[in-house]
Amino acid sequence: MRFNSTYFHNFRNLQPERLSWSSGLNLITGHNGAGKTNFVEGLNVLSGWGPLEGRERISSLVKWFSDGREESASLWGRVSGEDELEVFASLSTRCSLKYANKTIRASEMRNRLPVLSFLSEHVSLVKGGASYRRQMLDRVGALVSPSYAKRLYDYRKAYRQKSVLLRRRRDTALVDRLIVPMGSWIWSAREEICRMMKSALVEFESLLSVPMELVFKRGGAGSFSDPLDDFKASLQMKKEEETTSRLSLVGPHRDDIKLLCGKRAASIVLSRGQCRRAASALILASALVVERVLGRKPIMVFDEITSELDDSGKQVLFDVLSNVDYQTFAVTTEDCPHRGATMYRMQEGRFV
Repeated sequence: MRFNSTYFHNFRNLQPERLSWSSGLNLITGHNGAGKTNFVEGLNVLSGWGPLEGRERISSLVKWFSDGREESASLWGRVSGEDELEVFASLSTRCSLKYANKTIRASEMRNRLPVLSFLSEHVSLVKGGASYRRQMLDRVGALVSPSYAKRLYDYRKAYRQKSVLLRRRRDTALVDRLIVPMGSWIWSAREEICRMMKSALVEFESLLSVPMELVFKRGGAGSFSDPLDDFKASLQMKKEEETTSRLSLVGPHRDDIKLLCGKRAASIVLSRGQCRRAASALILASALVVERVLGRKPIMVFDEITSELDDSGKQVLFDVLSNVDYQTFAVTTEDCPHRGATMYRMQEGRFV
């Protein structure tokens, strides 16, 4: 899929203007505060993901400098590729989405218009905590499996209930019966995503300074190959420890992907610039997984893509992004033209 053109009205600090886009690498530059990240956020909202900061209210996305006469924002895009049609988002206190002139749910929009957005801190996929890698798995899972997001939501709800019971020193047997099938299903889904990503990563070895291996690690478990048996056995083994610590120690909320260079953690072996390139390779591998499962090419969105990269690293990354068959929107404060990119510049919320 790809955006042929977009029009955002009353959204953040962006000026209303209709813009046409290249089907390849669109490189957007500008100073801090120019509106680059706001534009990226608009694409994220229009594709069904909502605000970049997930807990932010939809109403906060309405134009910063509005004089109060308008209390809503609208986003429009014409897309082509596997489908050719228009998408629309209306924002006030909530977000209403339309695809081919029909109101649809966010999950449906994500499936029909797959977009993978990553902020500047995506380098934390390699150097940061496990939560960043779980977020990547969940984003891919929500795109490739219609039931993934719902199962994850239900699991998190049950997990919160269990956490309350543990803090109050109450019995958790009943909620554990709910958690086991949901958690083991998520384990199976994440393991399959990780397996596919491991295969896809081979396609982007040029971004890696040394080979990197992905190993999925079940949270608090790993004694049995079958996820259901493993969950049940691990809960039993850690029951006393959970009661003492008042913490839930088994389940997808503790999952991780080990990133290894040889037998050592990639976060130790690689420099920050190399970690940035490795994180980009992981993101592109996730895009290839989405394409293989959905049969639709995802749109890639990167915020501050060149951070911590030297000139050589920038050129390698842009070479790869120019050659992959995905429409890509990449924003940066640096002026770094590339022969394979269509260049745009932002200033005070407007493309100039």
